Amino acid sequence: MTALLVVAATSTTAPASAADGGQWWYEGYHVQDAHDAGWTGKGVKIAVVDSQINPELPDFAGADLTVAPGAACEGAEPSTTEANAESEHGSTVTAMLIGNGTGVAGTKGIAPESSVTFYGVGALADCTPTPDVEASGHSPLMWMIQRALDDGADVIMTTVVVGEVTRLDSETVAQAVANKVPLVAGNPNDAFKQGILPASFNGVVAVSAIDSSSNLPLGALGVQNAIPQTTVVAPGVDISTIGDTTGSWDVAGIGTGTSLATPLVAGILAVGMQKYPDATGNQLIQSLVHNTGAEEHPLQYNDSDGFGYGTASLTRVLSADPLQYTDTNPLLEKSSQDPSVEQIADAEKVLASAVTTPPAESTGGSPLLPVFIGVGVGLLVLIVVGVVVTVVLVRRSRRRVGA
Repeated sequence: MTALLVVAATSTTAPASAADGGQWWYEGYHVQDAHDAGWTGKGVKIAVVDSQINPELPDFAGADLTVAPGAACEGAEPSTTEANAESEHGSTVTAMLIGNGTGVAGTKGIAPESSVTFYGVGALADCTPTPDVEASGHSPLMWMIQRALDDGADVIMTTVVVGEVTRLDSETVAQAVANKVPLVAGNPNDAFKQGILPASFNGVVAVSAIDSSSNLPLGALGVQNAIPQTTVVAPGVDISTIGDTTGSWDVAGIGTGTSLATPLVAGILAVGMQKYPDATGNQLIQSLVHNTGAEEHPLQYNDSDGFGYGTASLTRVLSADPLQYTDTNPLLEKSSQDPSVEQIADAEKVLASAVTTPPAESTGGSPLLPVFIGVGVGLLVLIVVGVVVTVVLVRRSRRRVGA
């Protein structure tokens, strides 16, 4: 496999003397009200597929955070205590899910009691796939997403974008759709320089950033970063970040990018899953796109203005029972048609034909062993009876002869 150029939907950062003001999304989303009501994402498994993370930061003290072993790109482990652009990025987006507010940026997570597993892709610039990735036939990013899916994630989010994928990558997305596992991905911050995958895949929740006035940030050429076929937008402008790219964990930065909006949307879905455990992932995506903005409105969608269905809303998703919506993924008509309808149908057939009967309890022997033992005992009894009868008949015969 040729090495693929993999770039993150990285936020631009600038030094900040304090985190004050950089957590405006927390109050704007009324996150504390949701937590006070008990909706914290507890019991929901979120997979974060990003570059690197520092799990030893104070932000994660007490959090249910696991770092999956092994990277997808050569040259960097998934976790590190070194402050660099990649570890600061992965740490920030993860803290926006489960941060406790004690770190340098003061980040409080939107779903603080969810169970997060971090899958570190590794070195994103000039990625050389590991032997495991080469053998799998996946691209590095999608190999990690496949791992998250195989590990039973309820929600998968990534803020990494790529320009090309393999056929197996499409089949991984088809599998996620068939299993009704929401896959949430950040749009590129610069569509002229970055890839548009996996956000442009069929069935994937594609997320862009807005500021506190509900405006899209400026992208390349000084125009708004309006990505076609966006699903929803969320706060992602002037957000506090852990670190400011100067190589220190002791300072906070201020960042802008789709990376900072993506965990908020993933968190909304996770909190919704906790409150409505009987709803499928499809129904929660339906609720996400039906309940945008601050007020109730008919379902509306614009595939070109960069806002898609509108601004994702924690409050409105929690207020609407997702069981009222159809159990179908509403994001299957993207222009790429990748994965195809046929790929998704094939994945659904495989899922439906999977054996669901639990295996019989075993102590390590053959399940037919009791039968063999029973037959053996029966034969032994017959042999013993036969011997006794023969002895008796012989003795009787001898007594008759000698009489």
